[in-house]
Amino acid sequence: MPDAAQLLRPGFLEVARRPRWVAALLGAFLVAAIFAALGQWQVDRAVQQGQADERDTETAVALQDVAEPQSPLMSIAGGRIVETEATIDPDSFLTIVGRDQDGVSGAWLTARAVTDGGASLAVAIGWAPTRDAAAAAAADVDLSPGTVVGRYMPSESPSVTDFEQDTTEAMSVGDLINRWPGFEGDVYAGYVILDQAPAGLEPIVSRPPEQQTELNWLNIFYAVEWAAFMVFALYLWFRLVQDVREREGEEREDAAAAALASGDA
Repeated sequence: MPDAAQLLRPGFLEVARRPRWVAALLGAFLVAAIFAALGQWQVDRAVQQGQADERDTETAVALQDVAEPQSPLMSIAGGRIVETEATIDPDSFLTIVGRDQDGVSGAWLTARAVTDGGASLAVAIGWAPTRDAAAAAAADVDLSPGTVVGRYMPSESPSVTDFEQDTTEAMSVGDLINRWPGFEGDVYAGYVILDQAPAGLEPIVSRPPEQQTELNWLNIFYAVEWAAFMVFALYLWFRLVQDVREREGEEREDAAAAALASGDA
C-alpha cells in the first residue's frame, strides 16, 4: 500500500494537465520538431554527399558544353570524355617526365591546342618510356586542324622543375602557359588526355572517375546530436513537471506535519 507521503504527493498527470505545463509541453514538442527537422536535413546531406558519381563520363560531349576558358573546372566536366575542334601549335611541344604507365615510369609528350574559338587547351598526346622518345614522336603529330578527343582532367599542382635539364613532372596548366612560346589569350583550366596517340607513343592510360559511395560521417554525427537534443527537450519538460510534483508533495507533507503538531499541542 502507498504510504502517507505518497498519498499527499500530487499525481504526475494532475500537475501535467495544468495550463502552464500543457503550454510548456506544446513548446517542447515544437522545439523537438525543429531538432528532428535539422537531424533529417543532416541525414539528407550525408546521403547526397555520399552518392556515387553517376555521370556518363564515357560518351564524348563538346568541351564548350561543360567548360569555359578562364573559368574553374566544374565537377560536371572533370574526368569525362570531351571533344573540340582545334589545331596543335607546332612550337608548343613539351615533355613531362616521371609519368607512370602500368607501373613503368616514362614521359608524356604534351602541346598546346588552339580551339576554333581561339582559346588554348593543354593536351597530353601520348606516353613513351623515355623523355627522348617522347620528344622524338613530336615529328609524327598531325598538325592539321581536326577534332581533339580525350578525357578532360583537372590541372595538377606545379612540381619541382629541373631547370638545368628543362624538365617538369606535373601537368600543370599554370606552368605550361609560361613555357609555351608566344602564348596569349584565354586558356582552359584543365587538360585533355588524347584517346589516340601518334606513331612512337602509346595512348596514355586514363580511367573513369572512381565511384565513391562513402557517407559523410560528420553529417551523421550531427544528425545524432540533433536527435539527442530532441529527446532532451522532452525530458526537460518531464523533469520540470516532476520537480513541481515533488516540491508540492513536500509542502503538503510539511503542512500536514505542522497541522498534526498543532493538534497534539
